[in-house]
Amino acid sequence: MRALRALPGAASLGLDNLPHPAVQLAFVLAVVGFGTKVGLFPVHTWLPDAHSEAPTPVSAMLSGSLLAVSFYAVLRYYQIAAATLGTGFPRGVLLVFGTLSLLLAALYLVEQRNLKRLLAYSSVEHMGILAIGVSFGAPIAFAGVLLHVLAHAAAKGNAFFGAGVLVRAYRTKDLARIGGGFDRLPWTAPLFLLAILALSALPPFGLFRSEFMIVAGGLRSSHFAPAAAMVALVTLAFLGLSMATTRMLFVPQKDGPGAASAPRGEPSAWMVVPMVVGVIALLVLGLHPPDALTALIARGAAELGGAL
Repeated sequence: MRALRALPGAASLGLDNLPHPAVQLAFVLAVVGFGTKVGLFPVHTWLPDAHSEAPTPVSAMLSGSLLAVSFYAVLRYYQIAAATLGTGFPRGVLLVFGTLSLLLAALYLVEQRNLKRLLAYSSVEHMGILAIGVSFGAPIAFAGVLLHVLAHAAAKGNAFFGAGVLVRAYRTKDLARIGGGFDRLPWTAPLFLLAILALSALPPFGLFRSEFMIVAGGLRSSHFAPAAAMVALVTLAFLGLSMATTRMLFVPQKDGPGAASAPRGEPSAWMVVPMVVGVIALLVLGLHPPDALTALIARGAAELGGAL
């Protein structure tokens, strides 16, 4: 921001008059700075640590609110850079950051052994998807990005609420020590499973709709290789999430000195209610988003990249 303000002509609204090299540097610095809050590679390292140690409501707020607001700041700087430089440079920067973030998250999701860190790397994955979606530049991709922000907030909040119940019941975050969730937690287990399915972008949830729109935007804008890479990496991330979830919920818990004991039944009914509300929101976003929300997303997409 200081670099932009110091440029000749920065006090006027004539963004096309700003020197291009300085704007390029300012945009990269803005992406790195706000990308730290977003959780983009390589400045993502605080995110898994914070999620793994923070209380469950704080983890849900971090993924649902902080990451979304920070990504909005990236979008605002993207608009400035695109108005000054054209779309090529800012989209290229976001494509690199997004692809590397998605690659890193997919690899870590496959080998992760800590429940809350698993969900944290899922956040890195979805922030990478958002950056890639903006880089495609098609109006439908921008609409998918905006819908993705909302759907991810609902799904990740739900997943963290479920993880909080699991951690409280089993008194551990170690995935190897959590098992038989459906047998011990008859309400939390299916609701947590639905949240994971939503995060995996399976129909009929909102993230399926948003990711489909992003990939469609990539194909329409002839970004065939990045779109294919995104689909492949999202599939790898799905495998990591699904393997961990299967072990926690469907595989009976192994007896022994390392097993975590968990009583049968929910710790509290009030811990289940937010997850029910979250699942309803995810289904609404996936099956029939409200007309007012659809119009708002279309308007936002038009501001970013043209009419749908």
